[in-house]
Amino acid sequence: MKIYVLVYDGYAHFEADLVGWIKGRSHELVTVSLGAAEVEAVEGFIIKPHMLIEQVDVNDVDVFIIPGGDAPSILGNETLQNVLIQLNEQNKLIGAICYGTLLLADAGILRDRKFTTSVTTDLELFTVFNKDKFLDTGMVVDGNIITAKGDAYVEFALAVCRLADLTPQNALTYWSNFFRSREELVQQ
Repeated sequence: MKIYVLVYDGYAHFEADLVGWIKGRSHELVTVSLGAAEVEAVEGFIIKPHMLIEQVDVNDVDVFIIPGGDAPSILGNETLQNVLIQLNEQNKLIGAICYGTLLLADAGILRDRKFTTSVTTDLELFTVFNKDKFLDTGMVVDGNIITAKGDAYVEFALAVCRLADLTPQNALTYWSNFFRSREELVQQ
C-alpha cells in the first residue's frame, strides 16, 4: 500500500509521524508538497518531499494523510482541492487531523460528513465547516474520512492503520497499550 502525506511549511510532523511508525516497513510512505523543494515542519524538521501535488496519480494512492499546523496558509489551493475530491470520489481513505481538517472542508468533502477538528467554533476559520455536522470529540470516522483533533494523534494513527489494514490486529493492540497514559511516570 502507498500512504501519501501532505507536507507544507509549518505542518505538524508529530501528527502524521505515528502512522509511519505503526505501519512498519511493509508499506510505502510518500511525502507530497504544494511546490516547495523543502518544507519545514513546526518542530523544525526539514523535509524533502518525494513529489509535488501536481504529480500525484490518485490511482496510486491508498491512504492520504493531512496533518495540521499552518493549514490556513494553504487554503484555496485548487490543485490540492482537486486531488482530494478525486480521492474521495474513488473512496480512498483520507485522514485529516487538527487544522488539516480545514483543507478537507475547503474542498467541500466535509459538507455532508460528520467530523471533528481542533478549529474552535468561535474562530472565523470555522465558517468553512458545516457546523451541523461537527462532533466535539477526539476522532470521527465517517465512511472513508477520518478526522481528529490534534491531541488525538495516537487514536488517529491507530484508526488509519486499522481502517487501511496496514497493521495486524495484534500489533495494533500492542501499540494501543504502548501509548496508554504514562501519567504515573510524570507523578514520580
